[in-house]
Amino acid sequence: MSRIGDELVEAFEELVADLKGDIKAESYEVPGHVLTPERIRQIRRRVARSTRVFEQQFHIPARTMEAYEQGRRRPDRATEALLTIIEKEPDAARRALTS
Repeated sequence: MSRIGDELVEAFEELVADLKGDIKAESYEVPGHVLTPERIRQIRRRVARSTRVFEQQFHIPARTMEAYEQGRRRPDRATEALLTIIEKEPDAARRALTS
């Protein structure tokens, strides 16, 4: 088996042992500033009923938002900044983008 295959087997064995309670797997907290797929989904849902409506209001394509929300893509730094502004001040972002 390849090195990656061995690492995957080891990771799954650790997961199973943790689920059984045999060991406590290492965990970590995701820093609050990180835009996880779930956080991106929450931002979008808070301000728009669909990715299409979000696209109309904030000019981020619906398919791109879907990819972010599903974890298939990560936003670049400019998009992260825009999403953070939308999260904190959605009305200000709307005004700025419609002027």
